[in-house]
Amino acid sequence: MEIIFDENRNFTFQGEVFPVYKLDTIRNSGFKTLMEEAHCLLQQHAGDHTVIICPTVENGNTYLFASILGIEGRSPDSLPMRAVFKVKNYKASLEKYLPYFSFTSAADYILRLLDMKRAEMYKDIQSLSYLGLQIHTDYLQNTITLRLPCEGKPYVFYASTLENSVILASFIKMLSLMKIKTEMDVTIVLKMLPEDNLIRINRNRLLQKLYWCAKPFLPQQ
Repeated sequence: MEIIFDENRNFTFQGEVFPVYKLDTIRNSGFKTLMEEAHCLLQQHAGDHTVIICPTVENGNTYLFASILGIEGRSPDSLPMRAVFKVKNYKASLEKYLPYFSFTSAADYILRLLDMKRAEMYKDIQSLSYLGLQIHTDYLQNTITLRLPCEGKPYVFYASTLENSVILASFIKMLSLMKIKTEMDVTIVLKMLPEDNLIRINRNRLLQKLYWCAKPFLPQQ
């Protein structure tokens, strides 16, 4: 789904009239609630190519909702294909949205990793060095270590389950995409699990846990 910010205050986009969805950003403050509302919007407008979204207040929930829509509408064939958010200043809104877009990319990465076979998944994680991550594979200990070097206090996270592996790998990818000074030198150690190590995965819980990790780095106002 394409996310667009538009200053035009009427219910049109590029001279055309589209269905309108009013987003109560004050009432819908939690990730789970916003995800439920995103599902509601997608169901209500499943036959519409474009929907115009009017937030009651422009705040962090506006951009989190836009991010969730991007996650839930990740299929190129899904409808609606465009969500147009009516805002006061599209340049300012776009700047505020960029960290949330990094969260969207990290969430999409989780879902892509889960679609892969285990060997392919670890190979993909090892390829994240293009983001500036320092990556080391220890085949004796059967681990992959990812480090985002930064001036600040060192933090080390260990993942011995598939759930934590995809969350933490996506989290460090998000931090590298944000290109922010986190004041954290982050190291993540992933235990490589065999293909027959089956773990029941709750998709929505994974995304919510990623958001808990991401929230301190996302602008709330």
